Amino acid sequence: MKKQILFFALLLGVIGFNANAQKGKLKAETINSKAITTPDAKAGALQRAGNVKGKPAAPTSSRGDVYGADYSDVVIDNWTGYYIDVYVNGNYRGTISPYDKKVTWAIPGTNTLYAKAVFNDGSYLYWGPKVTSTGYQYTWKLNP
Repeated sequence: MKKQILFFALLLGVIGFNANAQKGKLKAETINSKAITTPDAKAGALQRAGNVKGKPAAPTSSRGDVYGADYSDVVIDNWTGYYIDVYVNGNYRGTISPYDKKVTWAIPGTNTLYAKAVFNDGSYLYWGPKVTSTGYQYTWKLNP
């Protein structure tokens, strides 16, 4: 019985060590950004994807290993009272609530990040562009 407990304790320790070792590969970087109010053509063109009623298209290929070994984590840290849409390479990745954090990822290579808060009157604030590179865990702090 004691040997079984020892075996499971060692096994859990090895699994925990491997999980932490994998996360330790990424270098950490914090990016502080303030909101920009000046209109910008690239930021203005960013739109959430829309859905068309009817039968959705069938996938043309497998998603594969989305994260792989060469990805970057991007932690979006929203220090504003706004709902903010996040875009990676012009692709909508989600909306982050006021004063919240959300994690997304970026594909291998360099990526361009934008964040955009759209208001009822059609105006907007935006953050970016910020360019990221593979192998980092970025924390992007969005300030008002």
